[in-house]
Amino acid sequence: MDNKYNKNTTQDGELYAQYSSGVQAFMKAGHWVFLALVGLIFAMLVYFFTLGGYFAVSPQEAVIVLRFGKYEKTYTSDWHWFLPDPVTSKVVVPTSPQTLQVTFNAGIPLEQLPPPGPNGELPGMQPSRDRYLLTADANIIHASWSARFQVSDPARFYQTLRVPVDPAGPDEVIVENGQELGRRGPRVMLGRMLESAVIITTAAWTVDDILYSRQTEYRDAVERCYRKMVADLDIGIVIEEVRINGKVMTPAVTQGFFDALTAVRSEQGTMIEKAAEYRDSTLARAKEESARIVAAAENYRTMTVADVKAESLYFESFLKEYTANPRTALMSRYNAVLGEVLSNIDQKFVLGAANGGKVWLKLSPEIPKPQSADNGGNASAQSAAPEANQTQAGGK
Repeated sequence: MDNKYNKNTTQDGELYAQYSSGVQAFMKAGHWVFLALVGLIFAMLVYFFTLGGYFAVSPQEAVIVLRFGKYEKTYTSDWHWFLPDPVTSKVVVPTSPQTLQVTFNAGIPLEQLPPPGPNGELPGMQPSRDRYLLTADANIIHASWSARFQVSDPARFYQTLRVPVDPAGPDEVIVENGQELGRRGPRVMLGRMLESAVIITTAAWTVDDILYSRQTEYRDAVERCYRKMVADLDIGIVIEEVRINGKVMTPAVTQGFFDALTAVRSEQGTMIEKAAEYRDSTLARAKEESARIVAAAENYRTMTVADVKAESLYFESFLKEYTANPRTALMSRYNAVLGEVLSNIDQKFVLGAANGGKVWLKLSPEIPKPQSADNGGNASAQSAAPEANQTQAGGK
């Protein structure tokens, strides 16, 4: 019995000696693992309460802070610190201008259309493939539009719209039964609103106004409609600009007729411009001629008034002399008139002096008029004759 007990004790001691070294090694390894876990947990706690809650706001974005999923505050600049997840979460909303585009174009470009049929007809448009706009006069047009918008109130934008987890990324893709149905988010909504504004406005305008005479007003009308739609929703977004990409087009079947109309309108505009230029030049010449005639008339009026005034002064002066001494005044006037008359006469003859009348002659020397060389002899003879006549008349 004692031998059997000693034998069992000896076997237990051997087993203990065999596994004690392994247990000690395991316990030592567990000790180091425990210390490493403690250090890791301590480091995570230090990071959690220090660097883990810091974030910086870029110039072109805003950060919305949520505490346990509830909105707390919006930050647009500088560095900030909050307790990290799951206590505090952040949502980054881009505030830089963003652009979206909608198209109402044919699904097949003009150069890819199939050849015309036997009668020259082209294939019609298909609503499932082609997109187009209807005008007020039931014409079809194609156009591409783009809009630039900006988030002005990030908190209202986040709280009123169903935004994706990352608002700076694309809108959420809707998948059903493994098939993608489309996207849902703020950009998709704004794009659909722009399409509605274009469709509503185009339906109130004629094709001539849109293509030719009132293109800028048409674009402004679409922009006003789109701005009003977005403003009525009050979702923290402002529309900066709406514009047409390229030019408004008509369907390929009717494009040739519109091109011909465009050419006619261009020629009409050229003729109208030429007519306007001719009108302006004619009016300018007429105004110039009118100004010249008015100036000449004014000059004539001034000269006539001056002559009348001079005659009036002379008459008043002569009247005073005549009133004082009529005979002397008449004799003076007679001599003046006779001098004016005789000064313009080359040959002078006096008649009726032999009957006892008195003749007054101007005896002052006169400057002979120049004569041509071939008539020199005749000129000297003629000049001598008047002197003889004058002398003879004086003797009589």
